[in-house]
Amino acid sequence: STLMKCMFGIYKMDEGEIEYEGEKVTIPTPLDALNRGIAMVHQELQPIPARTVAENIWLGREPRKGRFVDFGKMQKDTQELLDKLDMPYKANQKMYELSIAGHQLVEIAKAISCNASVIIMDEPSSAIGDEEINVLFKQIFSLREQGVAILYITHKMDEIFRIADDITIIRDGQWIETGL
Repeated sequence: STLMKCMFGIYKMDEGEIEYEGEKVTIPTPLDALNRGIAMVHQELQPIPARTVAENIWLGREPRKGRFVDFGKMQKDTQELLDKLDMPYKANQKMYELSIAGHQLVEIAKAISCNASVIIMDEPSSAIGDEEINVLFKQIFSLREQGVAILYITHKMDEIFRIADDITIIRDGQWIETGL
């Protein structure tokens, strides 16, 4: 998780380097990561409960009409995204109406909405049940077919063997093994 937070610009690296798209890069902030096409689904969920699903997905990236937020476009784009992902939510639904699993799935939708070429998922199944895990894995397989790289962090080996093309084991900041 620490390595992924460095890759997403949350933590500053004190050693090592990140190579992305063939060049060594520094990623100082999450916005820089997003601008490079790297999105992250965090293990620690921090939704804004009184806001809608749409507002949570587009927070900080709201579509604009001039100087003003284009709420109509935001609602439309969000509902299209939720429908495409087979998520049973409405764009105008308040986050406090959703379960913890629902919050996690909205975070996944948010990462997908960035059109990222790399999506880091830090323990995404920790707060969801089997049905939601199946939705998550369906999205992972779909994203993989579109050429999106998924960095999936988990301690659940059954999930790894179900979805991984390659695995790397890192323990206490040290590389242990790569393979499958």
